[in-house]
Amino acid sequence: MKWTKDQWERFEKFILGDDMDFYEEYTIHLTDEEQVKFFAENPDFLSGYPIDRNKIKLLRDPIYRGLLRKIKRYEERKNK
Repeated sequence: MKWTKDQWERFEKFILGDDMDFYEEYTIHLTDEEQVKFFAENPDFLSGYPIDRNKIKLLRDPIYRGLLRKIKRYEERKNK
């Protein structure tokens, strides 16, 4: 099977992306109940981000997700 450039880029993003990328691509579109269930079944999902599981609804806000990414990058630089 030969992939198009777009298909290959989407596959790479899926494999190499972090949890926030996956959330924005797939999980964000789940209902509130489905998200709660997803997070309960995958407790390590987004563990690299300072997210309170009781505030899952905030993840739908792009500004909030941007802040989480900045905090994660800051923490990673600080720990090097």
